[in-house]
Amino acid sequence: MVVGTELQPVFELASFGALIVALVLSGLVLTRFSQDDRLLSPLRERLVLGVPWGTMIVMALVYAIYLSVQGGDEWGGPIVVGFRSWSLWYPQGILFSSFSHSSQGHVIGNLLGTLAFAPIAEYAFSHYPQQRGSQSFGSWRANPFARIGVFVVGVVLVGLAGALLVPGAVIGFSGVVFAFAGFAVVTRPITTVLAIVGIQVVSLLRRAFITPFEVAVTEPTVVTPSWANTALQGHLFGLLVGVVLAALLVQSRGDWPRLRSIWFAALVFAVSRSMHALYWYRGADEFVFFRAIGTAGVLVMASLIALTVLSWEEPFWEGSDISAGHVALGLLVAVLCALSLVGVGYNLVSFTPDQGADDGIEVRDYTVTYAEDVENEYISAFDVPVVRESLSVNMSGVIVTSGERNAWALDTSKERLAQYGGSLVVLGDATWRDTVYINRTEWAVATAGAEKNTTYKVYGTHDDEPRRLLYTAEQALADPVVNGSRIAVAPTEAFYEVLVVDNGSVAGTAPIPAHNETAEVDGITFVREDDTLYAVYERTRIAVATYRTGGQLDTFSRPG
Repeated sequence: MVVGTELQPVFELASFGALIVALVLSGLVLTRFSQDDRLLSPLRERLVLGVPWGTMIVMALVYAIYLSVQGGDEWGGPIVVGFRSWSLWYPQGILFSSFSHSSQGHVIGNLLGTLAFAPIAEYAFSHYPQQRGSQSFGSWRANPFARIGVFVVGVVLVGLAGALLVPGAVIGFSGVVFAFAGFAVVTRPITTVLAIVGIQVVSLLRRAFITPFEVAVTEPTVVTPSWANTALQGHLFGLLVGVVLAALLVQSRGDWPRLRSIWFAALVFAVSRSMHALYWYRGADEFVFFRAIGTAGVLVMASLIALTVLSWEEPFWEGSDISAGHVALGLLVAVLCALSLVGVGYNLVSFTPDQGADDGIEVRDYTVTYAEDVENEYISAFDVPVVRESLSVNMSGVIVTSGERNAWALDTSKERLAQYGGSLVVLGDATWRDTVYINRTEWAVATAGAEKNTTYKVYGTHDDEPRRLLYTAEQALADPVVNGSRIAVAPTEAFYEVLVVDNGSVAGTAPIPAHNETAEVDGITFVREDDTLYAVYERTRIAVATYRTGGQLDTFSRPG
């Protein structure tokens, strides 16, 4: 069925109504016909009023940082570069990175993950150490409100530990979410598997409420593989921290869960969260995915996590004084320590970015520029002679650097800028905010192949200053032959020019004419009609190039 434009609002409203009715029906079925009324009583036995207050406080804190500190609801979205954990020499990044996010989708995804796994972890930790009653207030360790506070403080400490010890300029709450999941996998494995499924349902319901009806148009786009958008090192760190803390809690209580359930839950979680996605860069938009090695690592990790809950009195082999649980826990702690050593080493490196310092746009300590095929100075700053070449990655696009923050970031790739024509670069930190507008203009010349041949220029504008030319590409040569010559378009300081090329030599040039005007070069008349340039010779008229710009700088927002 094709829905006309005039009927779309009606169909959207009807879709929304159908969703509400379906939810009400599901609620009636569960409350009216369910024979199991034991859901709330276990919650009240472990949580004050049956509510995971620590989880609620943490979620509110994270979203408040996104909105109020990062400016996530402001035009252009949140400040990102200033909230990454660039180095130990940039304390503000270390303080905020684990609780900051790069987009609304990023923060919502992590909040949904928190909602799924944090209540399980909080339930296992429990507001009441043993049982409810007046004795719960006998000491601060037994006080339920103090325990809620301990839970929240523990979450903050795990986030700070991730920022300090995880290698790379990480941003996002996902490391802590994985710690929740690791804790939940060990203490309540089957409930965790149900939560993994449940979060998919909640995500679907959220999308259905936000966009009950949508019309999609097929168009080319730049898509980064989903597995290349994960901070695997941060996720692994968080998961192992949660597992180790849960193993210690389980050991102290002497309540050992079933090993097979732990293994299954750990494997399901790791696969559902793409923890097998072991990859490395081959450029700004090219990656290598080591799928088999990553899958093997996930299987080994699930086995070790399962062994940590084996009774620590169970010997590793007959007659041994060492338990299998101790060995597994020791190996996981060793991985954590190795990851932390690399992280500390990386985060102690200090470097002064110099890319674009001469021709970029400077905003306080930031420099914004555009460059192609340049080395990512942040990745290569950790100079290990044996693996120096493998750590070197060249990138192209809009680059943001800051010497004070040890920052080197690819804000918008070359391909994305070409697709959208413009980009809004948001700069700042917890105390200030500013923006730089990037605009790309191009002439795409006529070619016989599927790929278009383009020449382009990239500009940047800050405040009321005149726009600044950041990059000029090489000329583009069209395929059609007119009067025995080929046509090329090349950038100039003022705009672009058209060139007539005869046997590899330039026979003549002229500025590309304004709209609906003409220019003549070497006997060929060039006519510009709107954004198309035509070459006219005798009875031949050929479209040789098409102009495209990102438009007015106040009409586009940050792509991606």
